Amino acid sequence: MEKLLLFCPLALFSLSYEVEIAGVPQGPLLSALHDTSQLISLQDRPPASLYGLRYRMQEDIPELTKVLHAFAYYDAAVHMRLGTEEEPYHVVIDVDLGPPFLLGSYEVYHGDCKERAEIASCPDFSPQELGLHIGQAALSLDIVNAELNLLSQLARCGYPLAFVEKRRVEVDLKDKSVEAAACVQEGPLAHFGPATFFGLERTSPRFLESKLGWKEGEVYNADLVQETQERLLKSELFSSVYISHGEKLDEKGELPMKFRIQEARQQRIAVAASYGTVDGPGGSIAWTHRNVSGMGDILSGRGEGSYRYISGGLYYTRPDFPAFSLSMRVFGETFYENIRAYHSYIYRAAQFFDWSINEASSLSGGLKAEHINISQAAVNGTYLLFGLPFFIRYNNAENPINATKGFSLSYSITPYQSLFYSNQHFVKQKLTGNAYIPIDPWRKLVLALRLQLGSIAGGSFDAVPMIKRFLGGSLDDLRGYRYKTVSPLEDRKPLGGRSAIFSSAELRWYVTKTIGVVPFGDFGTVTLTQLPDFTARWFKSVGLGLRYYTFFGPIRLDVGFPLDRRRGIDPKFQVYATVGQTF
Repeated sequence: MEKLLLFCPLALFSLSYEVEIAGVPQGPLLSALHDTSQLISLQDRPPASLYGLRYRMQEDIPELTKVLHAFAYYDAAVHMRLGTEEEPYHVVIDVDLGPPFLLGSYEVYHGDCKERAEIASCPDFSPQELGLHIGQAALSLDIVNAELNLLSQLARCGYPLAFVEKRRVEVDLKDKSVEAAACVQEGPLAHFGPATFFGLERTSPRFLESKLGWKEGEVYNADLVQETQERLLKSELFSSVYISHGEKLDEKGELPMKFRIQEARQQRIAVAASYGTVDGPGGSIAWTHRNVSGMGDILSGRGEGSYRYISGGLYYTRPDFPAFSLSMRVFGETFYENIRAYHSYIYRAAQFFDWSINEASSLSGGLKAEHINISQAAVNGTYLLFGLPFFIRYNNAENPINATKGFSLSYSITPYQSLFYSNQHFVKQKLTGNAYIPIDPWRKLVLALRLQLGSIAGGSFDAVPMIKRFLGGSLDDLRGYRYKTVSPLEDRKPLGGRSAIFSSAELRWYVTKTIGVVPFGDFGTVTLTQLPDFTARWFKSVGLGLRYYTFFGPIRLDVGFPLDRRRGIDPKFQVYATVGQTF
């Protein structure tokens, strides 16, 4: 009972009040004042008396004044008043901002603040290079950030041990200006020293050494450190990579480098499902080991199947082979396909070299051998082909999984030579362009366009296996038509074509963060001529798609309706369900 009597007076006699900040427009300054004010942060713990409230009001003034100075309002004044004399008390914080003080100059000096810092290997330390703008409000945050930019710039030109010894800020109340300076100790010129790796379990240190953006003994450059970190994270072998350096140079005048690594899970199993009106339900399973020998080499296997399609393959990739930014792929695959156009058995072995030129551009080239058996088609046969594929791609689209802006362009060419008949050879080419155009600034509505041109040149038409010819109608082109049947016909059997034009237009409407609706139209033609014929008969289809956006990409459900339906061949509509955008 005694404890209850002691507690009750505090509960019964505490005041209630509300706070208003007057004279400050909406924006970062008002938010900062709200965050700093104890009147606001302690509002749920009011004082027990009016005297306590007045004390709290006066305690707020110095802290709020510091915030105003940080936002360059050095003439600002803060006044407190009670707007009401009864509960709930209305506390008004009146702020007279006055004009913002402007940055008049910013200089960088050596540590003694007497001589301007000029370092031969570093660019000029101008205010603009450090992120400041003379003549604009002298915000304290900008001045602090300029010091961080200064240290980063010094680290890029060989001085990672630099530090700011003193900051000088002079406020001229008469001219309403601020003169600022940083006095920096750049320290010794540093060179990259030996690298030490911590946290490695299954990965060889030689793999990390192959990813280094520098050589031991080179002048230190912080950009190379960041580039190395990005390379290691991009390998997907590590969940975290932290690179630091020693606090002083070693006896050789070099800076030891330290890597703290946490390895990611390196074996994965993935399972997926799909559905097509013709194929029925389907599924796939894939297994991947991303670090077989400790050098980042990848061994994977994949199997996929549906009512009309079965495939499997084994794949090996060696990164940075034979040189950095190059990789080698070796794989073997087998396919079985049972569709209206043909029945096929395919066995393929290939070796590729992939060159990542930069973030947007890549090249691939190699060789492959294929054994192909075609039956129940307009043209049957068995083929043994040797090919030299080459592929080039440029892609600046934002978010490759679900692009909303930018474009991509790719070109592939593969010369084929029959190993059965020396006089049978042909060249297949394909050019594809995609564009993503946001209709509104928030990218809730995106127009996606695709154009594909294909050609098979050289040799006789009979020397080209059915699976190498162009056939329209799939998940990605001429949706709605029977799978791989859009081409010239012979006895109602698709012949395939030597050239093709496929185009698609989608209006991707992001209804919510996870739901999207996509009306689309597909257009295309397949002809027997070696070059695409724009005057040939065009096939058209329209449809509507639904998208569910997940962290691994959009789940896609499309319904396509053929507008040039061929009786006895094409259904009234086709349904497609899979993962990923059409393009």
